[in-house]
Amino acid sequence: MANYSTLSNLIASHGDAAIFRRFTPLNVKILLYMQAELTHLDAELRILETEDRNSGDAEKTSFSSSFYALKESAGTGSESQWHSALLQFMEIQKLAKPMPRDIAFLREWLDRPEGGDFFLRGREADTWQASSDFIKLCGQESDMDALTRVIHNKIIPWYHHVWGHRAKPSKTREWDGVWVYDRAMLTAVANGISTMLASLLPAGSILILYLLSKPATRLAVSMLFIMLFSFILTAVSTARRVDIFAATAA
Repeated sequence: MANYSTLSNLIASHGDAAIFRRFTPLNVKILLYMQAELTHLDAELRILETEDRNSGDAEKTSFSSSFYALKESAGTGSESQWHSALLQFMEIQKLAKPMPRDIAFLREWLDRPEGGDFFLRGREADTWQASSDFIKLCGQESDMDALTRVIHNKIIPWYHHVWGHRAKPSKTREWDGVWVYDRAMLTAVANGISTMLASLLPAGSILILYLLSKPATRLAVSMLFIMLFSFILTAVSTARRVDIFAATAA
């Protein structure tokens, strides 16, 4: 029988399933409440400072000039909680969203009889169903170049639909019906294509320019090869735009 242990094992074994709710509206609401609390506390602090200065009490008047005396007085610590919450929210927002196919796989596994078999009940059953506000902890798409993303997100699903599903899925009984394509293998394929393009593009441009005799035609073809070079560089690398511009200009 499936349970949270089964689901956690699936996520641990298949990084693409490490998908969690971001809870952005809830986090923003908490930050707004904490900000409102600090706004009131700031106003109250200003009033207390004025009262302390005018109280004539030696201990209270020392608060404005002695950190130790102020530290020993009562405090809420809300400002440190506020800054901690802000930093945590910022870090969460940096995490990438999962691809639609990853969400579809996790939802399908949760509903499949030999998978999750609808073990989630009540509100928990809507965790991955009723929202699109997700984060993915493993296998960030931002770490991939455009070519690798195309292979990972387009070519592999097409291959699996046409041919790959005929092969046997994972032999582990716990993962019946799950096909695993090695990410390292996909990266190696992308690297191989990149290497092939890196060698063919210069050689091809030299050969074509050698066969052309008209200067105007050569110039036009050279411009096309420069454009093709910048496009391929964008597709097979994670270089910044300024780096691509510099490489093209060189």
